[in-house]
Amino acid sequence: MSDSVQAFAELLHAGSPINPRSLPLTNVTFFLGAGFSKSWDERFPVGNALFSFTYKEWQKLDGPLEEFLNLINYRVLNLDIDASMFKDIVYQIGMMKKYPDMRPRYIDDQNLALVEKHLRFMVRKKFEATAPLYFEQEEKLHLPGKRTKDQSKVLKFFRKMEQASDGSRGLPEGLRANYLTTNYDFVIEAILDATVGNDDSYRLYKYRGITPTHYCGRVPETAVHDNFLVGNLLKINGGFEIFKTSEGFEFDYRKSSDERRLRENPPQLMLASREQDYTQAYFRAMFPKVIRLLQETRLLVVVGYSLPEEDALLRLILRQFAEDRADGSLKAVFYIDLSTKVEQAAKVKGVFPHAEELHGLTVFPYSGSFASWCGKVVAAVSKMDKAL
Repeated sequence: MSDSVQAFAELLHAGSPINPRSLPLTNVTFFLGAGFSKSWDERFPVGNALFSFTYKEWQKLDGPLEEFLNLINYRVLNLDIDASMFKDIVYQIGMMKKYPDMRPRYIDDQNLALVEKHLRFMVRKKFEATAPLYFEQEEKLHLPGKRTKDQSKVLKFFRKMEQASDGSRGLPEGLRANYLTTNYDFVIEAILDATVGNDDSYRLYKYRGITPTHYCGRVPETAVHDNFLVGNLLKINGGFEIFKTSEGFEFDYRKSSDERRLRENPPQLMLASREQDYTQAYFRAMFPKVIRLLQETRLLVVVGYSLPEEDALLRLILRQFAEDRADGSLKAVFYIDLSTKVEQAAKVKGVFPHAEELHGLTVFPYSGSFASWCGKVVAAVSKMDKAL
């Protein structure tokens, strides 16, 4: 058994309500990248796949993009937009918004907003053509089809994780599960919804960083969450369910055939760019919540995120988890990735220079699939629980 599996299994066992020895409240935060969704279902895109469009793909969606590309001197005929070009387009829009003096003659706030909105619509349509969205049915997020063996392992793990807290002694104890994700999709929400009963919902137990005015057209059951047994689910780059309205933001996981409405108000997404622009209202609201959660987190579990150097701002945000050796001495990172343990250690050290140094951050690498890790952790916990 790997050190990573053994260490996490011991924590899950210690946080279980059946354990007679109470574990003080301990924040565990899962940082989920595109590889997490890919590990759940091979159809989910990773890397730059979501930001690459053939000429036919983007042309059939109509909109103001062709006019904008002509204006900034791209030869549009038969033009395929690869991820590098997409990032350049988004970057130019961002710079034109930030520095109006640099704008071409016929560019203004309104047509920049129209083009940026169309790009968000394009990304949503590209995703729908690539992978499933787990829409709400009868007030539950629906995971269609029969579960694979790997998916069953992941579900069992998160069910254990969500049950590793207790409040029977009058205050919250055990492990508090939190989730940070860079993904637009609904995978983690649907998994969490499957861990509770059919008459229950994950949304009652997860704070989203903003309070929606409506959830799937309904008034949310909770306006202000209580700290007792509530974790966080924060989507750093926005999500396909997050829509801006005149009243604020709403979450809508319902399937809709109204393409006109989606064009007029596409979801709030942080588009890939050469320089990320986190100045929009949603992202400004999310940032302080993300940073505070990381600072209050004891155990960070990184899944499906390769800590790339080009994500400079996200790496800086992650550093808030253990800014200094003194912070790291009391914390640990579990890094689950298909790369070798040596490569993982180097990536973690690139974000946390004090990792694995004397009194520095402890790192538990695991080379293998997330489903494999989940299965081994659950098996080890079950064995410990039976021994009580």
